[in-house]
Amino acid sequence: MAKSPDSKSKVSADENSHKGHRDRLRNQFLANGLDSFYDHQALELLLFYAIPRADTNPVAHALINRFGSISNILNASYDDLLTVDGVGESVACFLKILPEFFRKYLLSRIDGEKLETTEDLCRYFLYKLYAVQVEQLWLTFLDDKLGIVSSVKISEGNGSSVALDVCKIVTEAPKKKCTRCVLAHNHPFGDAKPSEDDERLTECVRTCLGNMGIALIDHIIVSGTEACSMFYNDVVKLEDDLGE
Repeated sequence: MAKSPDSKSKVSADENSHKGHRDRLRNQFLANGLDSFYDHQALELLLFYAIPRADTNPVAHALINRFGSISNILNASYDDLLTVDGVGESVACFLKILPEFFRKYLLSRIDGEKLETTEDLCRYFLYKLYAVQVEQLWLTFLDDKLGIVSSVKISEGNGSSVALDVCKIVTEAPKKKCTRCVLAHNHPFGDAKPSEDDERLTECVRTCLGNMGIALIDHIIVSGTEACSMFYNDVVKLEDDLGE
């Protein structure tokens, strides 16, 4: 059934209004940044690039209502995102890409830098484990000038614990031909304070590496926006670093 002339005019008017709204939000961002936006407006603007034509305001509100905050939205699982009205596979995938992209952005800021101080080590692993929602254990190998040779994920656990894969350490460490390395893991839902299990894990890894002539120079624990050195008890905060 063909649309009446009045119906076509209404569609055209809606499209023009919608385009005008997008232009206004974009111009507001370019003029003032996101500080002038409410959370739902910032999310609405972001969703322009995942939903090219439809109104993104209802989807932004639905996401905020479902998860409560932007951080909770970006930390939500792919499957949970799909339960929200208006969120399809492309939108869910787009939102899941963002924390990973932010992590790459942060690491690119310090690409090529040497890890010469405890603060440098904390910052590197704070970026490396940014927004990771499961516990991971990493070993980073350093050259004689304290530059990064490579980082190896030793194991990955659930949200609150991770097992030590000694076999992987024994297999990977000799390949790097390095005499120094740093251990790191994250506490996704706790604080950066070392636990007794962390202390036992550290000693196990230190002994294992020492038998191969490799010195463990630190163990960094990351939690949220903080990273702590087990050897020196220094703490680095992500917000402080990005504010420099």
